[in-house]
Amino acid sequence: MRRAFFLTFEGIDGCGKSTQAERLKRALTERLFPVTHTFEPGGTMLGRKLRTILVHDELNLSLFSEVLLFAADRRQDIDEVINPALERGDIVIGERFADSSIAYQGVAGNVGKERVERLMDIVTSGLVPDLTLLLDIDPRVALARKTDLDRIEQRGPFLDVVRRAFLDMAISQPERWVTIDAARSADNVFSDVLKAVLKRLE
Repeated sequence: MRRAFFLTFEGIDGCGKSTQAERLKRALTERLFPVTHTFEPGGTMLGRKLRTILVHDELNLSLFSEVLLFAADRRQDIDEVINPALERGDIVIGERFADSSIAYQGVAGNVGKERVERLMDIVTSGLVPDLTLLLDIDPRVALARKTDLDRIEQRGPFLDVVRRAFLDMAISQPERWVTIDAARSADNVFSDVLKAVLKRLE
């Protein structure tokens, strides 16, 4: 049986995760790899309900509450989508995982990097992606691509701190992270994405 492989896309809002994840899914499927694609928040029915709260509702959520809601979504995704797919030997493509909580709420939100890391270790039962692709882009360039900013995206300078947190994680764990310049055309970005993934799969 083919060995299962878990890869994630990370990066600030508007960096192109969904576009690249869809293209990668198509490219790997064409190469006859079994592929499962999921995303956060919203890869499950619970996730879709939580996404409404997290992204759109004006509930004045505290950042720690935000962490816990994302954690609930993530655990459901692991139980319902990710683990069953890995057990089948699939390549699982995830848009966001525990690293997002560490960058957004742990570092940029001042909930505490180590505190969120400990929580995520519990929530994920120690599941760590085999490969994480960081689509790196300046927040001003990324948000200029979007016509409708959600609650989290409206925080402005907050995303500069998130970007730095992702870059620091990538530098500290080079065996897992590959950083890709996402300010270029989607075709150029995808060329690097596919190259990095196929290199690992070989």
